[in-house]
Amino acid sequence: MSYVGAPYNFVPLGKKVYRKDEITKHSEISGLSGYLEYQVTAKTPIIVDGGDKHFYKNKDGKAAIPGSTMRGLVRSNMQILSQSSIADDIANAKLMYRCVGGSSRNLNKKVYDGTLGSDTVVVGKGRFSVLKNVKGGYIGCKNGKYYIIPSSIQTLQRELGEMNYYVLSERRIIEDKFRGFEMLRKSPCVLQNSNTRPFVKEARGNRVQYKGDKNVNYKPYFKTVYYQPKGMRNISALSEEPKNGYKKGTLITTGFMNQKKAFYVIPEMAELPVSEWIPIAPQDIDSFKRDFEGRKNQLTVATGFNLAKMEKDEKEELKKEVSRFFGLPENGEIKPVFYIELDGKLYFGFTPRLRLFYEKEIYDGLSKKQRDNSLDYCKSMFGFATDNESYRSRLSFQEAVIDKNISENGKTAVVLGEPKPTSYLDYLVGKNGEAVTYRGDFALRGMKQYWLHTKEAASGLGNNKDVGSDFYPYPKETSFTGQIRFSNLSEEELGMLLWSLLLEKNSQQNIGKGKPYGFGRVEISLKQLNILDTAAMYDSETLCLEPYREEKERCSEYVDKAKKDMTRFLGKDVMEHPPVRDFLLMKNGNEIPDDSKTHYMSIEGRDSDYQVRNREQIPLDTIGVVMGKEKRKTQAQTGQGSHGNGYNSGKWGKNNSYGNKNSGSREYKDSGNATTSMASVFAGIKIDS
Repeated sequence: MSYVGAPYNFVPLGKKVYRKDEITKHSEISGLSGYLEYQVTAKTPIIVDGGDKHFYKNKDGKAAIPGSTMRGLVRSNMQILSQSSIADDIANAKLMYRCVGGSSRNLNKKVYDGTLGSDTVVVGKGRFSVLKNVKGGYIGCKNGKYYIIPSSIQTLQRELGEMNYYVLSERRIIEDKFRGFEMLRKSPCVLQNSNTRPFVKEARGNRVQYKGDKNVNYKPYFKTVYYQPKGMRNISALSEEPKNGYKKGTLITTGFMNQKKAFYVIPEMAELPVSEWIPIAPQDIDSFKRDFEGRKNQLTVATGFNLAKMEKDEKEELKKEVSRFFGLPENGEIKPVFYIELDGKLYFGFTPRLRLFYEKEIYDGLSKKQRDNSLDYCKSMFGFATDNESYRSRLSFQEAVIDKNISENGKTAVVLGEPKPTSYLDYLVGKNGEAVTYRGDFALRGMKQYWLHTKEAASGLGNNKDVGSDFYPYPKETSFTGQIRFSNLSEEELGMLLWSLLLEKNSQQNIGKGKPYGFGRVEISLKQLNILDTAAMYDSETLCLEPYREEKERCSEYVDKAKKDMTRFLGKDVMEHPPVRDFLLMKNGNEIPDDSKTHYMSIEGRDSDYQVRNREQIPLDTIGVVMGKEKRKTQAQTGQGSHGNGYNSGKWGKNNSYGNKNSGSREYKDSGNATTSMASVFAGIKIDS
């Protein structure tokens, strides 16, 4: 069996959110104030990028881990340990997907092909594939609102359904010496395939394919043209200038794909009043923008350029140019588009095989209790903001400065990818552990966390040097010291802060870039815990020269108070609670799984791990399976549901029903940004399924 795995996994969500009864007033000094000092020691090479491929430097020019990085780490840990709300960290939207050439088992394939109207039709003596539901038109932005403007032709031919655009073959045009298409005979070439070399005929089973030579100067574009129709669905000539018998339209090419040999002409816009334009719902525009932002950094692969041989500024300019092609039009701008109107829904994109909106939103993967946005540990300590009120943080994270001046390691190159939530085999789980998409009865698998690695691994760049990122890490055993100041905390809150920073005795954590390859594995230790002695400070009869008392030896006592509070809330030992148990297992420095179980899947070739996994639709193994705590089960045996996802009552991963704590808590929004929490879950990725 092929390998199915990843350098990350998902800590399951609890069934409900912890609620605090009341907020602590800043004006009432009744709690514990002071500061703690901690040390971060790298166990593998570490890089917290300062934006120039080198370690971040503070105002004094010293390498340091920014306070915001430590804040995000502690807050992310606290969300899990304290069962705080994740609702604010999820940008709710309808995700988008595309399924081109997918296996028949792919859960999206049938719906995708059906929505596009993918079919094979016979016209005259010919037989060819067509997308019956896809139309060509134009998308415009007017006063901040977006519209689809139909073309002047509604359909080319009855047998083709809604299809109203022309498909042109690069191969036939090139082999016919550009007769009638002289405008395309340019240097550098504007087609996906080179116009100087012939196509090679290849037999593949019962099919014949023609392989062209890649045009290394190709990039997607559109431009106004004039075309000469031939029959009902063909074009015999193109011109950049108007001619007798020619009609106006727009030539549009799309993203580069191996073996693709087609481009398109959409007839000119219909002359319609704005009232007859097709409005696009604002929520669909929002979802499209989010999807586009998540893919923007990868769009240069839609060109034929060799990115490895380009300078940085050239890459950036190419990225901007390609982004303009695939992005929405600016206000007052109109550009060509492909779209589908089906069953009251509107889909749109810049290729006929466009990306579709899922029917459900991300929030549909959370239960009502998991969406609870009341006052919790994180909001109480990190602060929050709503439309009506705000509450400032009672924590202040100082940067952790390097302890000794040492030299960086040499240059390292890795692929810095992020998993994307459209990868449903990773991010979602069905009620019985089966694979499920955002159309089904799904739950979010949990909060993404990276596995620890015993040492840094090879980059996995292979021949893809153009997608690698360079950086210069510091060597292992480099250490940094920082402080966290706190104000007016209860003993339980101080314990939760300490627990979220230090975790358990044998715990190690991940910081910085390159986590999938083992970089940034660190130990965090407590150096000092100083509590402000308010009684001594305000005693008017004595002069207080040292207002702090050292309480490092009480660290375990404070942490135990936080654990007891969580045990009371859960109605069971917090250390046996699946989210906490699984999280601490992933961070156990004494039980690091073998790298063979926690690396990226190979993606090159039809029989690569990734391709086989997609064909077979195999969900990601649970934390318990990877760690050898439970056996992998078939989907019919609820393999994913048996590991703490809230759907079952199994042994290793069971989630008992928790006692309900009704309080008069208000709804709050968190003002903190977690660098490794659910906010990062819905970001970019290396591979999109």
